[in-house]
Amino acid sequence: MKKNGLAVALVVGITVLSGCNKSNIISETDLLHHRFVLIKANNDNISSENQLELVFGENMHITGKMCNHFSSQVSLKDGIIKGSAIAMTKMLCNDEQLDKLDLTIKQLISKGAHISLNKDQLILKNDNDKLIYQLKDLM
Repeated sequence: MKKNGLAVALVVGITVLSGCNKSNIISETDLLHHRFVLIKANNDNISSENQLELVFGENMHITGKMCNHFSSQVSLKDGIIKGSAIAMTKMLCNDEQLDKLDLTIKQLISKGAHISLNKDQLILKNDNDKLIYQLKDLM
């Protein structure tokens, strides 16, 4: 009887622990066809009128906008999102913060960034920068 109780407790414990690990791992399907709007960059609030966005399409193709529009084919592995190249328009911005955000997103994607999803907030970060996005799907 004691062996059965111990076996059940062990199975329940393993199930709970493995479930906790899986909930922290972000997958491509968690991101696919979602649009996120930037709300905070390195502890600075971002005005909602700018609509700085990041959109995840098929096969982990991302598009977005800071000052300039950008796109990249990215991969997701072990909580790191990374793209080998990022295509970006080259318009001059009159807003210094937006100019810096162009460089920030370019570095996060090309060098790789830790990515996490907590409810409706997406976080991209590395040792120097942290971008927080809010889920804002169009439909």
